[in-house]
Amino acid sequence: MCAIQLPEEIWIRVFEYLSDRDKCNVRLSCTDFKRLIDHWSLWKDSVAVVQTFYNFHFWKTLSQRKTKSVVVQKTTAKVLQQIATWLPWIGSVTLVECGDGTALVTLGALKHLKRLVIRQCCCRSLTSSLLSLRQLTHLCLCDVQKASISEISAAVSQLVNLTSLHYHDDKNPIRKTTLNGMLRSLPNLKHLSLKLGPKYGILPDDYFWSTKACEHAGVTPDAKFGLSSLELLNYVDPCLSPVAFNGLSSLTKLTVHYRKSLINPNLCRLTEWLQELRVLSELNISLGYPLSIYADSVPRTVQHLSLMGVNVELQSVRIMGERVPDLLHLHLDLCCHNSSDIIAEVPRIFPKLQILKARQHNVPESVFLRLRRLPQLKQLVILDAPKGHSPAVLSLTQKLNSKANNRIHVLRSNSKDQTTCSCGFYG
Repeated sequence: MCAIQLPEEIWIRVFEYLSDRDKCNVRLSCTDFKRLIDHWSLWKDSVAVVQTFYNFHFWKTLSQRKTKSVVVQKTTAKVLQQIATWLPWIGSVTLVECGDGTALVTLGALKHLKRLVIRQCCCRSLTSSLLSLRQLTHLCLCDVQKASISEISAAVSQLVNLTSLHYHDDKNPIRKTTLNGMLRSLPNLKHLSLKLGPKYGILPDDYFWSTKACEHAGVTPDAKFGLSSLELLNYVDPCLSPVAFNGLSSLTKLTVHYRKSLINPNLCRLTEWLQELRVLSELNISLGYPLSIYADSVPRTVQHLSLMGVNVELQSVRIMGERVPDLLHLHLDLCCHNSSDIIAEVPRIFPKLQILKARQHNVPESVFLRLRRLPQLKQLVILDAPKGHSPAVLSLTQKLNSKANNRIHVLRSNSKDQTTCSCGFYG
């Protein structure tokens, strides 16, 4: 064993504080540490990236770690067969650039698979393979080819356990009758993400409404439509009408990633949409219109707010603050000349804030130190902090906590999730 004799449980507990990179470095130091580092408890949330046909030792290591999530680059049937053999318990698989016509058929052997993401797939076996995965709860189809939307819809409609569906292919749009048919067949669906593009054109007012719910007099459009989260990607008005959300009053989360920055307030549909969302708790906006156009329309129920690439002025933030005084989480990645003034007023505008994400560029340290006035602030995430050890971030942390009882954690922005597609990321 190692020079310092400690029980294995203690070493494992120590290793829990290491990053994945540090754990791999420690693993190389000696045979005992290699064995301990591969203990399954240290890799509960890890994601293995598979890029080629690996040897026995690679798969044995993943098996010892009980890896439950993998990302497969340039997917082939041989690699998926290895996954089925060595990781039969796998719960999440992300396939990237799948051109092997027989590859997806292998997925049927993964009996515990709950989450499947397929990006840049051109396999004809896609729809038939989905039918063997009726246990799926999360499905993301991003830029799929050689499969018509009618075939995809027919297959997806059989996955009655789905709670989350992402369809990101604006070249092969889903029409109203097809979408409504899918939604009526998926009773457990809570989250829907669509990438809208020019080929969608101008959609009907009732595009999201459940026709089944409207069949009986006195039944509201959303009565049998349980979506709680909706994401619109690549969006530009007037694709959806001002009343498009009348049948979605149960939404608690709305994300709109606009295709570009916009100016004309007369085209903005967001103001009308927000008026119908009376239980909305999370709102995420990327690009699109200046905040001043919809600041006074944000529902008072919102507690999580994200603005990325949005043109913002201090006055519009003040107006929004009056609308959402109970805001807990705020993500500000703004398009403005001086975000320093906005950060400086955050404690007064959002006094209950617990988590703040913002950029440090051109914002003096003295401004960030004002955040000590937020009595409930627990976490400050610096979106543009340098990777690795940063003296500036360490100094800011120490100064923030000098009079805050060490309650504020200053963190770097988390890396992008490899197990999903990049359609929803701004920038």
